[in-house]
Amino acid sequence: MTLNQVVQRLESLALSHKQINHFFFGDLVEWLANGDLKYPCCFVELNNAPISKADHQTKYNFSVWFLDLVNVDTATRMNEVEVMSDLMSIAEDYSAMLNYVGYQDDFTINTEYNVQPFREKFEDMTLAMKMDITVGVNYTANRCQVPATGLLFEPTPIDSPSILVQPGAIWNYTYTASGLESNSLTISSLVAADLLLVFKGDKRLSPTVSNPTTDEYTFNMITGEITFGTGFEAGQKIQFIYK
Repeated sequence: MTLNQVVQRLESLALSHKQINHFFFGDLVEWLANGDLKYPCCFVELNNAPISKADHQTKYNFSVWFLDLVNVDTATRMNEVEVMSDLMSIAEDYSAMLNYVGYQDDFTINTEYNVQPFREKFEDMTLAMKMDITVGVNYTANRCQVPATGLLFEPTPIDSPSILVQPGAIWNYTYTASGLESNSLTISSLVAADLLLVFKGDKRLSPTVSNPTTDEYTFNMITGEITFGTGFEAGQKIQFIYK
């Protein structure tokens, strides 16, 4: 899911609740400048979105505000409690909708929520409940899907000769393993080359001088031999960016 799709779902869930009359996504300043509000309403702001290659997720951290007006004509204090109770119930309903089992193939959602009341953050007669949520969506780190020009990560599905990526500068070579190799490859195109990047599958490897681990390799530029910490799987692609 993209950020746009996540926000659309947050909006559709909010507006499906019979007590929510208005939804707004954006910046707090924009929200306060929006005069056309129908209470009770829901306001969502994006705080940050860390991308984790280890977890294979982009995690969107949102603050979800539920707001309503206080009736100041009679029994203001009792009305405050009633409004806050209603807003808390809406927050509970919203978290329940987010955890609907049918959505779990699209995103993950945190299971505990910090709900905080606010009495004076907005207009004088407005009460609010703020609920922090984290929505995680899949992140595959797939370089082949990047709409980029001037750089080719997977040139062909078979063993490829050196391909010029940037005229006079950068070359790309991709090797497809049969699974029968040892943990070493000798590639004549890499003799006397300056090896810039090495990828084994989707994993970027680091150079070392001896005894490579799973995430490392050694390179002999005189012979073109590359030694890895582990062997290869059938069909696995090993990519070399060099000059």
